[in-house]
Amino acid sequence: MTMYNSKLVSSIKANGKVLREFKDTVYIPFGSEYSVLLKNLNTVRALVNVYIDGDNVVPGGLVLNAGQECDLQRAIRNGNMSEGNRFKFIERTGKIEDHRGVKLEDGLIRVEFQFEKVYKRQEGIYWNNTTLGGHSYNPNMTWTINDSALRSSGHTHPGVACSDASYMTATASLNNMTIGATLTASSAQSFNAAPQSETGITVPGSKSEQKFANVSSFTCEPEKHNIILRLLGETAENKAVRQPITVKHKQKCPTCDHTNKATAKFCSECGTHLTIYA
Repeated sequence: MTMYNSKLVSSIKANGKVLREFKDTVYIPFGSEYSVLLKNLNTVRALVNVYIDGDNVVPGGLVLNAGQECDLQRAIRNGNMSEGNRFKFIERTGKIEDHRGVKLEDGLIRVEFQFEKVYKRQEGIYWNNTTLGGHSYNPNMTWTINDSALRSSGHTHPGVACSDASYMTATASLNNMTIGATLTASSAQSFNAAPQSETGITVPGSKSEQKFANVSSFTCEPEKHNIILRLLGETAENKAVRQPITVKHKQKCPTCDHTNKATAKFCSECGTHLTIYA
């Protein structure tokens, strides 16, 4: 699935492939691990926050340089920049609902992003060795600010960069991309009105060693953009399609509270990975 909004592209990948979209919906087999592919098509940096089931999985924001791509495989938990658990989509069963409850944004991925503030050079306007929004200006150069509101309140944002991000060698035609929509309470409720067999949540999957690094703050445009993706369990004749789950060692599941056998690696009830890496 590829969603495009204001020069940022977002897709869902599973098994190394971009999944097809059906309007704003992606169908994915329960038990699948997936990633969120992000591509900045703008000529300035983007600060991206990714909310999965209502939880920001990149606190502080992920910084994408102009033209940069990042295949986000995992959340950043407790500041762990070197390893974590992959995203895994499972069915939200009755037992899970009894343990964790039902959230309005279950099954939703919301990509919220802002672009870097643009500073334009203009003859006749001089900044006398002034620093604005973390940027230093040479008094011998002529600069002005593109947005006058920033002159009194320059907001800067720290963030992290995906250190193993690569650049796309090919991009899908923008004519085939779908414009994203802004999340509202009513739309989120309609998303969760799907049959129970299709409703799912994202839980910790297997270990990922995707690495991130802290980057310097920079000033962002005040406008925030959103892309909304909806994940539903893939069904055939109204029956959930599940990948086989191998049970290997014992722990109590953090998702559904099920007590597993001593050899379980994944929860035998819901499929959550039982080793948390952050």
